Amino acid sequence: MRSSKTALAGAALAGLALTTAAPIAAAAPATTATAPAATVTAQGGGLTVDHTAVRPGEQLTIHLDHGPEALSWISSGSFVRDSEHPMGADEGVAHVVRDSGGSADAVATIGDVPPGQYVVHARVGGGSVPGVTITVR
Repeated sequence: MRSSKTALAGAALAGLALTTAAPIAAAAPATTATAPAATVTAQGGGLTVDHTAVRPGEQLTIHLDHGPEALSWISSGSFVRDSEHPMGADEGVAHVVRDSGGSADAVATIGDVPPGQYVVHARVGGGSVPGVTITVR
């Protein structure tokens, strides 16, 4: 009898944990520097971009250290949508130009999007990589 009460209590707590919203990690604020060689690394590592402030039509170079896990995609709502997103998201996908030895390089063209902040993020293995915020002017 005691084990079924324990199991019910555990199930109730698990259900409560699933319904509680997890806090969203705040992205590092984008820098306002106009230097073209600025590199920003997401907290926790892995994803870097060569510019934090871009304009529509400009190209963004992205580097990702993903270790032994397979890279699935790198995407952002700011990228040109010239191919279909693997998961159907309304985002553009970066074009991987090199992927070997646990790291990858990709390029993406900034689309004709409204000015604002956009997150560049990636999917590696079974999880997401922390994103980097860029500003489209």
